[in-house]
Amino acid sequence: MSQKAKERRAILDQALTARAAVAPTERPALAPRQLGPIAEQANLQAEHVATRAKAYDEAKAHGRLLLQLDPKKVRATEFQNRHELSLLADDAKFAELKNSLKAHGQETPIRVRPIRNAAPFEFEIVSGHRRHAACLALDAETDGGFRILAIVDAKASETRDLVLKMYRENEERYDLSAFEKGRMFARWLEEGIFAEQQELATHVQLSPATVSQYLSVAELPDEVIEAFGDPRAISLRWMQALSGALKASRATVLANAARVAKHSPRPAADVVLKELTAVGRGAKRRGGPEAETVKMGGKSLYTISWKGSRVSLKFGKQVEGELVGEAQEALKQFLSDWLKKRVKS
Repeated sequence: MSQKAKERRAILDQALTARAAVAPTERPALAPRQLGPIAEQANLQAEHVATRAKAYDEAKAHGRLLLQLDPKKVRATEFQNRHELSLLADDAKFAELKNSLKAHGQETPIRVRPIRNAAPFEFEIVSGHRRHAACLALDAETDGGFRILAIVDAKASETRDLVLKMYRENEERYDLSAFEKGRMFARWLEEGIFAEQQELATHVQLSPATVSQYLSVAELPDEVIEAFGDPRAISLRWMQALSGALKASRATVLANAARVAKHSPRPAADVVLKELTAVGRGAKRRGGPEAETVKMGGKSLYTISWKGSRVSLKFGKQVEGELVGEAQEALKQFLSDWLKKRVKS
C-alpha cells in the first residue's frame, strides 16, 4: 500500500471509529451506499495533506520557505564578512537598524541554511548577519523574546554558493567597507573557495586590478590599521598614497602610526591619512636618496641603497674578491662597535 493510500485509509478509519462511538440509540443505521460521501471526504482530506506536504518540500527546496525562528537557534557562518564593529550597540547604523526592527518589525527576512549536530543551533546564516544580531539583541530585551523571520535556503549547502549569496546581499543593501571586502576576498582565497584572483574577480564581476586593491587594504600592517581605529573608515582610493608611503619608508610610517594610535580622541580618518602619507614622503626627503654610488676615478667603488630599515651594499667591479671579504669584516666590526655605544640593552 502506498503512503498516500495509507493516509487516506487512516482518515477513513478515524471517521468510522468516531461514528461507532455514538450510542446505539443515537446512531442511525448506515446503509452501504452511504459510505460513499465519507470515503470521498476522507480522500479530499488526504489529498489536501499531501498537497500541503508537497508544497512545503518544494518551498524548502527552492528557498521559499518562510519561518519565524528563535534567533538563539541561528548561528553566524564562519565566512561572516561584517567587521565586528558593525554588530556593536554603539555603531550608529546598527543602532538605527535595531530601533527600526523594534518599532516596525522585520520587513526583510534573513536567509538561512539547515545544519546538523550543532546544538543548540539549527540553522546557519546565509545572509543577514546584521539583522540577526539586532534581533538577538532585541530577543534579550523583550519579554517573551523576539522572533526572526528567515527564508530556508537549502541550495546554499555549497560554500561557494553561500559566500556569493552573502556578497550579492551586501552589494544590494548596505555595501561592505573596503577593509571588510578585502578581508572577505582574502579569506575566500585562503580557504580555496577560489583558486586565484582572476577566478574570484570573474564571479564578483570586478576587474582583477580592483580585487587586488581590496586585498591590499586587508593586508595593511597592523600598526596602520590601529592608527585609523576603525578599519572600515579606510577608503579604497587611499591605497596608492598609503602604499607609496610604506614603500618610501616603512619603518618610519609604522613608528608614526603607533604614535597616532595613542591619540585620544583618535583623529578623523582623513587626518590620519595625511599624517601617515606626509611622514612617508618626509622620511624619504630627510633620509636622502634611495641609493647612492661612491666613485673613485670615475669608476664605482660601491653602491649603498636602503628601504626603511633594510640596507644593501654592492661593490664595483674594480673591488676584487679578496678586498670584498676584508671590507665585509671591517664594516661588520665598525657597525658592531658603533651600535653597541648607542643601542640600550
